[in-house]
Amino acid sequence: MYIKAAETRTKGGDPACGYRLVKSERIGGRVRQIALLDLGTRFAVIREKWREPCHIAEMQQAG
Repeated sequence: MYIKAAETRTKGGDPACGYRLVKSERIGGRVRQIALLDLGTRFAVIREKWREPCHIAEMQQAG
C-alpha cells in the first residue's frame, strides 16, 4: 500500500491535488491500482511520514 497524489479539480474548476491510499494487485496478468481510501485535498501528513498510515492500514487489513 502507498499514498498516491492525483491531480483533481475543485467544484469551481480550479486545479487541486487529491490524495488516495491505494494498493497494487495483479488481475488477469496486469497490475492494477485499487483505491482503498480517499484522503482528500487537505491531507496534512508530510511526505516523509506517509509510510506510517500505510503500515497501520496494512495491519488492520491483515487482522
